[in-house]
Parts: sequence; structure tokens; C-alpha cells
Amino acid sequence: MNSRAIEAFASREALYDAAARGLGAALIDAVAAHGVTSFAATGGTTPAPVYDRLAQMAAPWERITVTLTDERWVAPTAPGSNEGLVRRHLLVGQAAKARFAPLWSDVDSPDRAARLAEAGLATALPFGAVLLGVGADGHFASLFPGSPLLAEGLDPETDRLCLAVPPGDPAPDLPRISLTFKALTQSAVIMLLITGSEKRLLLEGPVDPSLPIAAILDQDRVPVRILWAE
Repeated sequence: MNSRAIEAFASREALYDAAARGLGAALIDAVAAHGVTSFAATGGTTPAPVYDRLAQMAAPWERITVTLTDERWVAPTAPGSNEGLVRRHLLVGQAAKARFAPLWSDVDSPDRAARLAEAGLATALPFGAVLLGVGADGHFASLFPGSPLLAEGLDPETDRLCLAVPPGDPAPDLPRISLTFKALTQSAVIMLLITGSEKRLLLEGPVDPSLPIAAILDQDRVPVRILWAE
């Protein structure tokens, strides 16, 4: 079982610096050990400054594949696209040499896109690092409480690396594509990047086992770091 220790930083800038250093070091170590590696990047606004820093780091980017922990069923040019975020903030500068493995594709359904994405994911595993956010409802990637796909998404023995997640009430608002627990835990390290007192309280002490994030915190497959700033 992973430690629940939270690494607290005095400012968000310090948080972003530490996250970028930690991810960069993990990816460099993974390339040194295996020749190639991959990184599963999360979406949202919080990680963008981390990606800005990471993109400028000297690393063997030509040997690194970048993919996503989850994606909205929207084109990469749409404002809510995680692929668009990563292309703008990470796949630039030094990191422009990295290969990108998308989850979205221009096909007729999220389920078909998820199945097409699995081929790229299978060749990218294991990850050198995974970056995750955590929602106030305890979700990670696009594995939400109450989702009809949650049990399969959290099943450590599933044969799926990627799932199409339907819209739900209250979330998600759009169809999404999400990596599964099985895929995400094939990594050298998982880093949880959180800000604000609400999310710190969510992860301190005993975590409600019914929350999806408890699966990440309670597993012993991969070490987890929790990085926080107000």
C-alpha cells in the first residue's frame, strides 16, 4: 500500500517546479533503463505550467512517447481538448521531438476511437511516469463515481487499456476516452498534482474506499507521489 504522505509546497510555482523536475527525472531514468519510455499526461488547467517547464528540459525526447490519461470526445482544435493542451504546452521546445499517441481519432464513435488507441498504448507501456489530477468527487482520468464503466475501468484484471466513457449526471458532461486503472498502474511512478484545501482534505488520512482515487492510493503496483500547494 502506498504512503499517504502529501508533499506540500509554499507556492504553486514551487509545486510546478517540483513536478516538472520529478517527471523529467523519471523519464530520463526510464530511457536509461529501457532505451525508450512513455509519459501519460493529464488534462485540465493545473498541469499546463508543469508542461511549460518540462518542455524546456534537456531529455532524450526522441525516445519518449507522450499520450494522455483521458480525453474528451472533441477534436484537438476544440477548447476542451487535452490533446490540444499538450500540443500547446508540452510538445514544443525540447519536447517537440517526442512522439505523440492520441486517444481521439476522427472516427464515428468514442468506443471505436478507444479501441484504436489501445494499439498505440500497448506499444507504449510501461510508462516512465503518469501525471494525474484528482477531482473533488474523487475521480481520476475519466473514471467518475457512478459511471456504468467505473467497475471495468478500475478492474485490475480487465483486458482493456482504454475505455469509452459515456456522459453522466453530474459528470462527465461529454463522452470521454479514459485509460484504465490497469494501464495507468503500469508505470514507474504515478504523480498526483493537486491544489487547494478541498483536495488536500480529500486525500489526507483515510480515503473513502468508494471513491475512484482510493484504487490508486491503495494499490501496491506502483509508487505514488502526492504533490500539493494551496
